[in-house]
Amino acid sequence: MGGSRSCDVVRSTFSTPDVERGLESLASAYRTRIQVTRPTVSDGLYRYERRAMGPLALDSITFPMDVSYDVEPVGPLMVLEVVSGAMTVDCDRVSSNSAAGAVMAPAQPDIPFHSHLDHLRTRVAVIEPALLREVAGLGREESPGPLRLLRQQAAAEPAHAAVWRSATRYVWDLFGAEGAAGTPLVLDTAARMLAGAALAFFPNTYTAREPLRRGPGHVGETTMRRAVAYIDAHAEGPVALSDIAAAAGVSARALQYGFRRHHGTSPMGYLRRVRLERAHRELQAAAPSDGDTVGVIAARWGWGKPGNFSVVYRRAYGISPSTTLRDDGGATTTPS
Repeated sequence: MGGSRSCDVVRSTFSTPDVERGLESLASAYRTRIQVTRPTVSDGLYRYERRAMGPLALDSITFPMDVSYDVEPVGPLMVLEVVSGAMTVDCDRVSSNSAAGAVMAPAQPDIPFHSHLDHLRTRVAVIEPALLREVAGLGREESPGPLRLLRQQAAAEPAHAAVWRSATRYVWDLFGAEGAAGTPLVLDTAARMLAGAALAFFPNTYTAREPLRRGPGHVGETTMRRAVAYIDAHAEGPVALSDIAAAAGVSARALQYGFRRHHGTSPMGYLRRVRLERAHRELQAAAPSDGDTVGVIAARWGWGKPGNFSVVYRRAYGISPSTTLRDDGGATTTPS
């Protein structure tokens, strides 16, 4: 993500009664090759719909058939929800079976796999390594190698699976929305949320840490001031951890330690504080009679759901955002 990446959502759909043609379209989307190993007859239309923004794509796929195929390595991390039907995946000598409701990472990135699908309906999150690195706090100077799952093909725990299903439905709807809910900050925040959930629910080499590994050393006040100044100047747009670290002149990992020590939160947590304060000021200055709403202001500062914004806002300021808008709307305020 970051300032150099587009926040435009690209949407596409494709359907066909031809099984092999459908798999060819899927191979093109995943930048790989797929070879059918057992011919089959379709019971309906293969359907593929994609909603993508930068390094995150969400795919909704219907396979109205019983089919087996081999897939060459796919670089991104794929996290798959079985909506209905069933699937079996064999990857790197590990086999797994999944039924409706399961959430899993079906294969190691960069390793080929074999799959058998039985009338599968699925939603797949396709997450590029660059986004996973940023969310994991790995700076450009760190080289952990390719992402590897530590529990290959293990299904997410039931509680995690429930969160994942809810999160992907939210992002799917958001990527299909127009207007205030689809602001650049909301879309960027949603993409990072989903990448963070994937890293948390599926143990991996990007987030694994050696407990006795030495810390990054002292991060001084001058470095922190540079980081804070960058956040203050860019809070209205998408910001990546690597962007803040580059502006501060330290590694992403060192910056994480510095913010914990000086501000009691992470760099991205501090960024959320700044955005909440900006939203608070806008609510104080807004005029409901001019059409200003809590939803529009919340979306402008990264909250796609006004309800979630209200919870965070009330926790910080002790009142609801609608109360601030109603009581202070139109007033002239001086930022502290």
